[in-house]
Amino acid sequence: MKKTLLLSCLGAALFAGNAVAANVIPINADPAGQGLNDPTPLAPAGGNPGTSVGEQRRIAYQFAADLWGAVLESDADIRVQASFQALRCDATGTVLGSAGTSPIYILTEPGQPDTLYHGALADALVGEDLQEGAGVDIISRFNASFGLTNPDGSACSPGSGWYYGLDGNTPAGKTNFLNVVMHEIAHGLGFSGFGNVINGAPLAGYQDIYSRFVFDNVSQKGWYQLTNAGRVAAVVGNNLAFRGPQVTAQVPLVLDEKTVVRASGTASGDFVYGTASFGAPATAANFSGSVVLVNDGSASPSQGCFASPAGAYAGKVALVDRGTCAFEIKAKFAEDAGAKAVLVANNASGVISMGEDASVAATVPTLSISQANGATIKAGLPGVNVTIASIPGQLQGADSNGYALLYAPNPVAQGSSFSHYDTSTSPNALMEPAITASLAANYNVDLTPALFNDEGWTLNPGNARIGGCDTGVPVVQEGGLIIGANVQAQSNICEINARNHGAYQSCMSAYKDRLETSGLVTSAQADRIASCAAKNR
Repeated sequence: MKKTLLLSCLGAALFAGNAVAANVIPINADPAGQGLNDPTPLAPAGGNPGTSVGEQRRIAYQFAADLWGAVLESDADIRVQASFQALRCDATGTVLGSAGTSPIYILTEPGQPDTLYHGALADALVGEDLQEGAGVDIISRFNASFGLTNPDGSACSPGSGWYYGLDGNTPAGKTNFLNVVMHEIAHGLGFSGFGNVINGAPLAGYQDIYSRFVFDNVSQKGWYQLTNAGRVAAVVGNNLAFRGPQVTAQVPLVLDEKTVVRASGTASGDFVYGTASFGAPATAANFSGSVVLVNDGSASPSQGCFASPAGAYAGKVALVDRGTCAFEIKAKFAEDAGAKAVLVANNASGVISMGEDASVAATVPTLSISQANGATIKAGLPGVNVTIASIPGQLQGADSNGYALLYAPNPVAQGSSFSHYDTSTSPNALMEPAITASLAANYNVDLTPALFNDEGWTLNPGNARIGGCDTGVPVVQEGGLIIGANVQAQSNICEINARNHGAYQSCMSAYKDRLETSGLVTSAQADRIASCAAKNR
């Protein structure tokens, strides 16, 4: 994540709640004809009325800005710069987007050490715009090459690409642009630490507000109780937790009961696992059986990057090693050879989330385990069985004390380690390091508002309003539901193409019917949405 340092010390900055919803303003930094201004025709889809690639991108970005603006309160405008650029896309992975705060401020709070804050949060806490002129608060970038073939024949995830719909119904093989924008803006609003994850040093020697809540379960110390060397060890220890009181209180509202890959037979153990963004969700019904090690006959036979003989893994759970080719390619080859499920053993400690590959379409459930746990299973073969088993009293993505886990893989992943929730989190969270198809950030941002609240953000305590009319739908609820924020953002969408007030009402009427049918609002709330839309002029 890009972080531009502006250390401006603001003495005795006091922390008071704000009275107005935040105004998040997208700043288009793309040149004419490119990125957010791409004129390529594109049919409206998923509630996005834009008729070109660039227009749909701008509308989706504005929708995300409206959602976060409704959820948070600030007396200062939040200016978010956006552009499309050629970000990394190679055999090691695809960067969909990156973002970070532009200014960083040192705020002084009674009883606390001087602390670094993200620019937009500092503005909100102080109650004024701390920048002179029209500077931006967040800088965000998105991958312009994603899903495209370049003139030289090179390609970035060919066959995939962006989905610009606002409804959460992302087609198979596509990535939801709105989810990615919501994720990246959240980094700039406060979901990131500023310290160096390679040498453990705090930025400019100061604590930062995010890291103040981080705790290492191995050393049993808070982040700033550790030495630089201690932080270097902790950031790859898979045992970091966020101990903010609001996040902790809402963990039971959001996370599922913990499940593990349970091995039995000639090897036993309960193994933490990572999930894949492809294939069927793993359950006790579809991820259970005897394990066989993949052997495709190549020079690296257990990596499964080539086709195996037909029926080689019929009815088995195929164990395959990470390396050389994409995860989904491994899963597809195993599936073609009859595997009912696939287990990927990491080539380093810790577990990972697994992205899809648009060149194939694997349907079998696929999970990852650590290198050590993979070795345990291999040592017991043949004769090892695995299944999905639950751990009563524990939650998926939380430690044994109920604190949300942070992403701390080994080796460290710059730009991802530390400043995300852990990949073991289930349901998948908006602020995990990989965007998954199950996310629906148009309605649900899970534990992210709670973390912002811990840092000092004031969340909108009221209901969605259309004009001055109260719809009765809470803007944001415990557990991260943002149905009311969606109502306000959708009202703006309906106004874009409304030829007249009647067309606007018709758009809002169809929208409130969808909400009610989905069980997201009550019939009384749906009626109030319609009534408020009728009054909106």
